[in-house]
Amino acid sequence: MNSTESGIYLIIGLYLLTGIVALGILDLLTGRIRRKLGVASLDTQSKLASQGSYTGSRGALALTIIALLVFWPVAIYGALSKSRSGGKQ
Repeated sequence: MNSTESGIYLIIGLYLLTGIVALGILDLLTGRIRRKLGVASLDTQSKLASQGSYTGSRGALALTIIALLVFWPVAIYGALSKSRSGGKQ
């Protein structure tokens, strides 16, 4: 492994670690992840089933958590925009 590859792995690791910390803080402050994770995984499962691929509830939950970790800035942005608007959409 050369220095460029190790640098890329370091950046990816820091991004995911920052995401875990940010999502943990978001959940501690708002509790939204604990409340809405089950609903989101059921939604993921139904969308996958409608496309013809079957996945169980555990697979849908894992897929939802992976997507949340990868796209954590979107979750933070959504939480901040809802808190600024007073939760109205």
